[in-house]
Order: sequence, then C-alpha cells, then structure tokens
Amino acid sequence: MKRGSISTGTATIFAVVIAAVMMTAVAAVLLPPGETAGITVPGRSSASPVEAVAGYNGTSVIRIAADAVNLTECRVYLTDPGGVLHNVETAVLTNTTPADGRAAYIFYLPVDGRSGYWITDEPDLVFTDTYHSGIRSFSPGGDWRVVVYDQLLKKNRVDRVVLISGPSSPV
Repeated sequence: MKRGSISTGTATIFAVVIAAVMMTAVAAVLLPPGETAGITVPGRSSASPVEAVAGYNGTSVIRIAADAVNLTECRVYLTDPGGVLHNVETAVLTNTTPADGRAAYIFYLPVDGRSGYWITDEPDLVFTDTYHSGIRSFSPGGDWRVVVYDQLLKKNRVDRVVLISGPSSPV
C-alpha cells in the first residue's frame, strides 16, 4: 500500500473538526461561569436580567438579576433617554453577588447633592417607606440604558436598555 497525501475532502473534514474543538475550548476558557455567548433563539431565550418593576407607590425601579456578578467590583451607570450619563451610588448591598433569585434594584432618590440614583439589594429601600419618605420617578420616561462595568475584568457584565414609564413619558 502506497502512502500519499490525503484528499481535499478528508482535509476539509479534519479542519472543521479541529476548528469546532478549538472554538469550544476557547469559549470554555474565556466565558466566566454564569455567562453565555450571547446566542438567543426566538421564543426560547431566558428572561432579561434587567427589567423595570413597580416599587413603592408604583414608582418604577430597575431590577437587576444577574447571577455571578460581584457588584462591589463593578460600577453601575445609567444613560437616560436624552443621552445623559448618570453615576449610580451604592446604598445598601448586603449580598454583593445576587444569586438564588435575589436581585439588586436601582432607584431614584435625590439626597445630599449626589446623582440621586442608587443601587441596593435591600427590598425595603424600594418597596416601602421604612427608611425614607418614598422614592421618586425616573424622568424623563423612555428607554434607559443600564451598564454594569466590572473594573477587575475590564468589561461590561450587563448592558441592557429598559423601558421606563416616567412622569413625562408618552408610553
């Protein structure tokens, strides 16, 4: 039996198999636990980790339910519908990494000349008036962009747009 070069078809099959193995290995190394490759299938995708929910007196708050995101290592930013960037201050974070159905909430309460936007995982801060006289509405209403930037990994862990019906909202 004479040995010679392999056929083009065989070489193509080997190349495809090697590429598939390499892509799987690279994805396993680069994606931290809890993240996906961003592939969504219509009708099959999980719920968004960011949504607007009704807080105290029906005022909109932003709920973030992103597992495996350590919020103490992240900066949170909001961009309002007019394109203005707002820094989000930390109010109370008792559980720095939301998991097991827990969530963090972004709410608006202007205090002491700060931005007025706060993040907490303490539900009483957004759903009751136990600690304050009540949270305020996001204004203006419309599409707000939420970015959770991980300072250690140097990348966005959450980057979503959420519709909020504010006091001047046409929606």
